[in-house]
Amino acid sequence: MIRRVTGAAAAAVLLAGLAACGGGSEEGGAGSATELTYWMFQDRTPQAGEVVEKIRTDFEKANPGVKVNIVKIPKDDYNTKLGSALAGNTVPDVGILDQPLVSRFALEGTIKEVPAGTLNEADFWEGALNTNKVGGKLYGFPIDHTAVALFYNKALVPTPPKTWDELKSMSAAIHQKDPKVAGIVVPKGDGYGAWMWPGVVGGAGGQMVDEANKKILFDQPPAVEALQLWVDLLPSSPREITDSDQAFANGLAGMMISGPWDVATIKDQFPDLDFNVAPLPYKTTPAGNIGGENAVVFTKGKNEQLAWKWLQHLTNATNNTVLAQALGGFPVNKEAAERDAATFGEQQQAFLEQLKVAQARPAVPQWIQINDEIIAPALESALSGKMTAQESLTDAANKTRALLGWNG
Repeated sequence: MIRRVTGAAAAAVLLAGLAACGGGSEEGGAGSATELTYWMFQDRTPQAGEVVEKIRTDFEKANPGVKVNIVKIPKDDYNTKLGSALAGNTVPDVGILDQPLVSRFALEGTIKEVPAGTLNEADFWEGALNTNKVGGKLYGFPIDHTAVALFYNKALVPTPPKTWDELKSMSAAIHQKDPKVAGIVVPKGDGYGAWMWPGVVGGAGGQMVDEANKKILFDQPPAVEALQLWVDLLPSSPREITDSDQAFANGLAGMMISGPWDVATIKDQFPDLDFNVAPLPYKTTPAGNIGGENAVVFTKGKNEQLAWKWLQHLTNATNNTVLAQALGGFPVNKEAAERDAATFGEQQQAFLEQLKVAQARPAVPQWIQINDEIIAPALESALSGKMTAQESLTDAANKTRALLGWNG
């Protein structure tokens, strides 16, 4: 969820703290022309911090006289502090930005458009790059990205399904063999499930919206079919089984859809589970969702040219894999990803494949609200049997059109 400043007192406290961190360097001070301030999320591990430090020192060595000030902020606090900094003109030169916020900040004029020639689009995976595009224009660099894929218990699923029909058949066979075991943990109608769902819609050849023509598409046949797939899986995947704690890891479900963060957890806490991960099954075309981190240059920053150079450094083929791994994601630079694929474990390979076909979320400023407050309840209405897939998505689409003021 995106956290916002909700009170003047809280904002004042945050601004006081951020003033000490500093935004862009003060003009006129010693060395001000060569200082760059970069905001990022707090390091996941000490080792991640070492990676970031080496990247920073390498940049400074390659650019004599330049000093990069890195400010690390807990992820849960980041958006609130950034909002306070923007309001108080203490904004950094460059910093991390949640993917769904790029469109809002671009339309508000808070961030700079990437100058022509600064980034070679062919160097990056399309889905990751598109998370920075608004109205066909590019407003940031992808730094790392992630996705979900299909986890499967090898004792129950010898060969992972590649198509929707195979997925339904496999789920039914697992549950029929042992009624105490579910075929798959079907995602729920919550914010997390709604984030996963567009990747399934893409697997039927569909899209969520047509931004250019201001049309809502998630009430059209591909999206309805995607939601109906989840509904059709429920008879072989009863919630009374899958709602139990760690159903997949405990051997109570043959499959689940999740992200790479669960690989390490399962290996650590359930070492006896023989599992692997495969790309998401699809109906007509491979597809998937996307998450991860972007970086943008702020309009009120002091050193724009140096900021773009820093982002080029973070995302080049030399640095992008080690940085992405430190951040908990996967590289966005194609050369880095292809060269370093072997450095990712067996269970991580499916995510690398998934990210080649990942689709960016719509560049709509209200998308987080739409995801959490409109699409998520619509999914749950169908999954709980209160409405059909078509009825729930028609209702959700109409609510979204009203929110955005779109007629299509």
